[in-house]
Amino acid sequence: MKHRFLIEWALIALLLPPIMVWLGQQPGLAQADLAIYDKLISLDVHEPSPDILLIGIDERSLSELGPWPWPRSVHAQLLERLSAYTPRAVLLDLFLDKPGHQSEADQELAAAMLKLPVFLPLRYAETGDNPSGTASFVPPLAQFARNAKGLGHAKLTPDADGVARRLFRREGVAGNLQPYAGELMASPHLVSAHTMLEASDAAGWQRREPFGFALAGASRTYRTVPYVSVLRGEVPAEFLQGKTLLIGAVSDSGLGDDVPVAGVGPQMRMPGLELHANAIDVLQQGRAIVFAEGRLLFAWTVFPIWLVLLLFLHSARHALSCACGAALGWLALCVFSMLWGHCWLPPAAPILGVAIAYFLWSWRQLNSLLLFFGNRVSTLNAIPAGAFEPAPANVPAALHTVENQTQALDRAIDRLSQMQALLSEGLWQMPVAVLICQDDGGISQSNAAAQLLLAPAQLPSDVAHDPLRGHSLPSLLHQIAGSNPQQTVHWSQAFAGEYTTSQGKVFRLRTVRLDGSNAAPRAWLAVLQDLTIERLTQRKREQWLSFVSHDLRSPQVSILSLLNLYEQPGSGIDVSRLVHDIRREAQRTLGLAEGFMDLAEAESGDYRFTEAQAGAIMLDAIDQAWPYAKVRGISLVPTLGDDDCPIRVDPGMLTRALLNLLNNAIRHSSVGGTVNLCVNIAADTAEVVLTVSDEGEGISASRLAQLMSSSNPAREAAREDVPQPARSRGLGLSVVHAVVKRHHGWLDAHSAPGAGATFLIGLPLYDYNSQKQTD
Repeated sequence: MKHRFLIEWALIALLLPPIMVWLGQQPGLAQADLAIYDKLISLDVHEPSPDILLIGIDERSLSELGPWPWPRSVHAQLLERLSAYTPRAVLLDLFLDKPGHQSEADQELAAAMLKLPVFLPLRYAETGDNPSGTASFVPPLAQFARNAKGLGHAKLTPDADGVARRLFRREGVAGNLQPYAGELMASPHLVSAHTMLEASDAAGWQRREPFGFALAGASRTYRTVPYVSVLRGEVPAEFLQGKTLLIGAVSDSGLGDDVPVAGVGPQMRMPGLELHANAIDVLQQGRAIVFAEGRLLFAWTVFPIWLVLLLFLHSARHALSCACGAALGWLALCVFSMLWGHCWLPPAAPILGVAIAYFLWSWRQLNSLLLFFGNRVSTLNAIPAGAFEPAPANVPAALHTVENQTQALDRAIDRLSQMQALLSEGLWQMPVAVLICQDDGGISQSNAAAQLLLAPAQLPSDVAHDPLRGHSLPSLLHQIAGSNPQQTVHWSQAFAGEYTTSQGKVFRLRTVRLDGSNAAPRAWLAVLQDLTIERLTQRKREQWLSFVSHDLRSPQVSILSLLNLYEQPGSGIDVSRLVHDIRREAQRTLGLAEGFMDLAEAESGDYRFTEAQAGAIMLDAIDQAWPYAKVRGISLVPTLGDDDCPIRVDPGMLTRALLNLLNNAIRHSSVGGTVNLCVNIAADTAEVVLTVSDEGEGISASRLAQLMSSSNPAREAAREDVPQPARSRGLGLSVVHAVVKRHHGWLDAHSAPGAGATFLIGLPLYDYNSQKQTD
């Protein structure tokens, strides 16, 4: 596609410039250029030269000297009078190509012409007026041509709109071009031209070296005196002395040589004599306007087009700015060249060429972009999405290619959006903590599990609100570990150990590099493997091993010691004592084993929750503990209150937890003591509180703290000289901890040595009304 694009660019660069050069010569653009030329020429204001004087054949002269034509002797008299003032040059704007009525008058005029520098115009003969059948310049009679200072054309050639804006320095039949008479007069050294008219076989009319001129003002801007006044000596000498004199018809003569002109406000007409005065003036001042032609015109038109095309290649994003800048720059250069350089560079063709180049460039760019998008969208839609493939949408058939590509792009965007939403939602819902990190460790995205682990103070809300985004994962891990951020290797390798949060969560960092495209920065998938349950299980296993190696082994060692002691002579142990002690240790072993089974069941997930009354569960526990209390001589006093206390619990497990508390209270109470049980509702927290209080020896503060630690299973110390129930020793309080935790409740205790102990269990109060609304 790149090569094709460059070929199209080269074709535009080769074909567009010559086309614009050709169009610049056609009527449409030529008229636009002329309109700009007229506007600029009106700004090129200059004062009329005081050294130019027009001697006008006007209405007064015609009325006093008679109708036109006058005898040539009159013109001879005028030249005789003018010779006395030694004028610089005289243009006698009369055609003298035919003999007069009186040959003496012709000779008199020819003789007068020798006394001062007189320039004569050549008469332009149309095709029908010339015997040869071709247009040509007709020279004056030989005697006039011979005595004149110079001969030249004075032909005014209007443009296509009929307005006279320029003259040609050389014009005529090919091979025999005649100079402009005004240029001969304006030359610092008056140029004689007598041999310009030569026979030529070349065909075709030619014009060379055009020049324009700014008008000094409207008609009669230059000083004008009547012909008859000069003839009669009525004009002051300073008007004539050393001046450039133009003799010819003026506007009010009715001789009909007025032509339309531009550059002096609204379009008006001006006599040819005044136009020649303006032309001679600007030629003398060096202010003639040169018209670009040939190579200069070609370069002027072509260069901006090539310039913007090169800029388009270099900076396609700023193509419009480049095109506008080039167009405005070329227009400014045109104005500057016209007003200060007196060179007319037509701006319409190059500016239009720049605009066409921009539109062609933009069109090809858009076309290439559409093709590229079409191919890429097709490739994108062809990529299988597997389980994330969205359901196809019903889209009406496209009417044209652009609409078809637009629909394909919409489908691709919808498909990617749905896939991204599914992937984000899937990542969000994953139970494992996952983070997407940049190569420097900055977090780009995290899921709910990661936010709960690393930012527990802010509860996860949705995918869009990520409190971890923008944070540095290495910095967060340093804060958790309490170390300084000093690593010499990449963070994915430096943080390979285990970390424990302030909430007791244990995790290990696992990272995988996500390799995308070569240009894309590296990304990392960080997984925080939750090891909390594993480490908790490991600690419990270690505790159980310690328990098995110590507590279960202790009764067996006692039994073996008793048997060894019984076998020794003189030990004093009879059979009944031996049986009693062995039974006691066996029951102790059985109690520990059953306590282990109770704790294992309490920590399992097999709970059967149902609605129950807290008072009924308390009474069930009392019934099961009553035999042991009777043996110990302990009174069980329940206080159930008047209110219903509905709770949602596993009745069997909660009864077992209360029974463990009762057995402990009975075991540590003195004979004849009392154990109080109470059930009430805490109105401020909407909880049911179950209380078990005894009047026993109490518990020290350090021992109570150890017993209330759910992470360190307690083993109650029992006096071995009193009978104990089957589930009275070993792991009872650990079972209570586990059961209360599974019921989302709390366990608390108050005690002091010699003041008994009080254990409290708090459970959420069950609300029947809210449950019915939920159902």
